[in-house]
Amino acid sequence: MSADAGARTPPIDGAGGPCRGVRERSWLGYAILWLALLAAYVTANGHDLAQAIVFTVANLASVLAILVGIRLHRPTRRQPWYLLATGQAVYLAANITWYLAPAVEGRPTAFPSPSAELFLLSYLISALALLQLIRARRVGGDWSAMLDALIIAIAFSCVNLVLVVAPQLAETSLTPYGQLLAGIYPFLDMIFLVLAIRLFLGAGGARGALAPLAAWAAALLLADIAYGLGQVRSAGQDGDWSFLGYLASFLFMGVAALHPAMRAVTAEREQPRIAGRVRLIALGLCGILAPGMVVATVSKGHRAIPIILACASALMFVLLMLRVGDLISKIIKAGHAERQRLQQFLEAIPIGVDVRDAETARPVYVNKVAGHLLGYDPAQVIGYDGYPHLFTSGTAEPFPPERLPLVQALRGNVSSVDDIEVEHGAQRRHLRVVAAPIREGERIRYVLTAFTDITAEHRMADELRQLAVVDELTGVNNRRGFLLAARTELALARQARRAGVLLFIDVDGLKAINDRHGHSAGDSALLSAADLLRASIRRHDVLGRIGGDEFCVMLTEASTLGDADQWAGRLRERVARHNESAREHYRLAVTVGATVFDHDTPGTIEDLMARADEAMYQARAQDDGRPGKGPVRINGRARGARPHEPTGP
Repeated sequence: MSADAGARTPPIDGAGGPCRGVRERSWLGYAILWLALLAAYVTANGHDLAQAIVFTVANLASVLAILVGIRLHRPTRRQPWYLLATGQAVYLAANITWYLAPAVEGRPTAFPSPSAELFLLSYLISALALLQLIRARRVGGDWSAMLDALIIAIAFSCVNLVLVVAPQLAETSLTPYGQLLAGIYPFLDMIFLVLAIRLFLGAGGARGALAPLAAWAAALLLADIAYGLGQVRSAGQDGDWSFLGYLASFLFMGVAALHPAMRAVTAEREQPRIAGRVRLIALGLCGILAPGMVVATVSKGHRAIPIILACASALMFVLLMLRVGDLISKIIKAGHAERQRLQQFLEAIPIGVDVRDAETARPVYVNKVAGHLLGYDPAQVIGYDGYPHLFTSGTAEPFPPERLPLVQALRGNVSSVDDIEVEHGAQRRHLRVVAAPIREGERIRYVLTAFTDITAEHRMADELRQLAVVDELTGVNNRRGFLLAARTELALARQARRAGVLLFIDVDGLKAINDRHGHSAGDSALLSAADLLRASIRRHDVLGRIGGDEFCVMLTEASTLGDADQWAGRLRERVARHNESAREHYRLAVTVGATVFDHDTPGTIEDLMARADEAMYQARAQDDGRPGKGPVRINGRARGARPHEPTGP
C-alpha cells in the first residue's frame, strides 16, 4: 500500500513537477494579489487608516515577493536581489512612519517628513542594486544603452524640473530643508531611471524580469512627479491618484522578482545591438524636449530655470552626437562582421570564387580554394586575356580567351563551360567554370566567376561512357560503341574523299566449343580472337564486338579488297601462331567478309555491315562449311557488287 502511494506521489520538482508550475506562475499569483489590494485601496477611499494599511501591506508584499523569487529561481548572483529587498524594506519603514503612523494618529502626511531620509536611503540602496545587475550583465565597451538611458532620463528630468521642482523651489512656505529635498528627489529619480532604463535596453532573454524593473523605476518617477504637482498646487491629499503610482511600483517589483526570467538577469550577458527605428525616433523626440522646455520657461519669465535647461540641452546635444557616432561605429562594425562572415562562407565552400571589377579587371575578392584549384594565385592575374595554364579539354591547345565565361559575363550574359583543363603540376584537372555579371542599376559593376574541380565527375563520366560502349568480356567496343565510332570515321572518310574497308568477322565453331568444352572455353576463344584482331589493326582503325561470336573492323587506311586480303594474311599468321602456342583443346579459326566503300558509296554504316556480313556468308558457303586454307578464310565484295556476286578469291 505504501509502495502504491509512493508511486502515485507527484514529483516535487523536475520538468513537469508542481514546483516548476509554481516557479513559472508565481508572478501571476502575485499580480492577482496586487489587483485585490488595489481594489481594496480604491474601495477604502475616504478612510485614511484603511488605505494606509492596504498601502503598507502592498509594500510588504513586494519585499516578500523578492525573497520568495530568490528562493524559487535561485539566481546566479543573489546579492543585487537582496539589496533590492533591503531597499524595499527601508521604503516600507519610511512608509510606516510617513503614511501609516499619521493615519493612525488621524493627521495628514506632511512634506518634508522625518522619514524623508529613509526614502532617500531606499533610493540609494535600490540604485546600488541596479548598478550591480548592470555590471553583472555588461560585456565589453558598449556604451550605447547608457547613452540612451541618459538621454531619456535628462528629457524626463527637464519636464520634472519645469513642472514640479521649479514651482516647489519658488514656494516660500517650504523650509530650506524642504527646498533641498525638493531638489534632491528629482536628481535621485533621474539616476534611478537612468540605471533602470540602462538595464532594460540590454535585456535580451531576461526581458520578462527587466521590463518590470524599468516599469518600477518609471512608476516611482511618475508618482513623485504627480505627488510634487499636488504639493505645488496645494491640491494633494493622502490616497489621491499619485499614490496609485507607488502601488504600481510595488506590483512591478514583485513581478520582476517572481518572473522565471529573473534567473537569466545575471546568468546571461547582454548582447549589444544596433538601435531600431522606434528607439531612434524616441531618442530624437527626447532630444527636442529640453530645448522646448527652455522656450516654455523663458516665455513665462523664469530666469534661473532656462539656464539650467540650456545646460541640459547642451548636454543632450553632446549625448546625441555621441549616440550617433556610436551608431555609425556599430553599423560599420556590423558591416565588417558581415563581410568577414561572408568571406568565411566563401572560404568554406569547395568552389573557387573570383570577383573582379568590370572596368579595371582587378580582383576584388579571390578565395583560397581558387588558388588551390588553379595551382597559382588568380589575384595576381589582371585583365581578361585569359588565365595561364588553361587548355581545351583533351588537347594541348590553350583555352581561347574569348570563350572564357568572365568575358561573356562582361557582355551581360551568364555563361558556363565545362571543357576547360588546368595544368596543375604534372597533372591536369577538369574544371567547370560559371561567370555572372553583378549590376548596379543598368551598369555591370563586377563579374563573379566560380569554378569547381570536376575531374572525378569527368572520370566517372568516362567510366560510364566506357561501360556504355565497351564490351565487358573482350574490352573492345560493343555494338553501340562500334557504330558510334564507325559513323564518325565514315563521315570523315567521305569528307576527305578517301576509301576504306569494312570487315565482318565470325569466330568459327564457337557453339561447338561451348558445347564440347564449356562456356569458359568459349569465352576464352572470344577473348583470344579479340586480342588477335586488336593486334592486327592500326591506331585509327575501329574494332568492335557486335554480337555473340561476331566482330567488325573498319580499316581506315585500306582502300581495296587486295588490302583486305593482305590484312587477312597477317591475321592468318597470328592465328596460326596462337594455335601452335596455345594449350587449348580446340583450334581457333575465323571467317571474314569484306566490303569497300568511298565517298560515292551510298548507304549507312549498317548497310556496309550488311554487305560485309553477306560476303562473310559467301566465304563460308564456298567451302561448304569445311575449314578453308589456314585458320582464316575471306571473301570480299567490291563497290556496287550485287548480292551473292563474289569478287574475292
